[in-house]
Amino acid sequence: MIEFMVIGLPRSRTTWMSNWLTTTGTFCLHDSLAQYTLSELNQYTCKKTFGVADTAIYQAMKGSINSHPAKKLIIHRPIDEINASLGRHQVSQSDADALHDIKGMHVDFKDINKMGKRIWMHLIGDGFDPERFDELTLMNVQPHFDGLRPANQVKIQSWISGN
Repeated sequence: MIEFMVIGLPRSRTTWMSNWLTTTGTFCLHDSLAQYTLSELNQYTCKKTFGVADTAIYQAMKGSINSHPAKKLIIHRPIDEINASLGRHQVSQSDADALHDIKGMHVDFKDINKMGKRIWMHLIGDGFDPERFDELTLMNVQPHFDGLRPANQVKIQSWISGN
């Protein structure tokens, strides 16, 4: 079952967060809805603390995300920065507004590097590794969408293209 969620719009460091939140004791899938259904994710068994960092979960769980027991981190980034990073207009103000309705810890994109321990404690609890966090803040981590299962590649490509 999903124990924690990192929720943000595209280009809001969800890939980076997934990398950081995958350790010897934790496992975090990135954009997991591209490969799994919500039902599959909620039945996912893992010996580690299990979570997702996903840019579409807030849409997939409309109306029910707040009732899910997972601890939630919601990342906010200005729409103009997201669309500039994407190289096209894809994200709307209504997408950003939807994030404000989610109950959990809300952080600004630009503050992530200053809030590592606080974020970790909210999502995981103990075991924060400051050296690993500091090293990862120096890295730019990007997703690799080519490895998706064919049936789900259509879903993610649709999301990427805004259709």
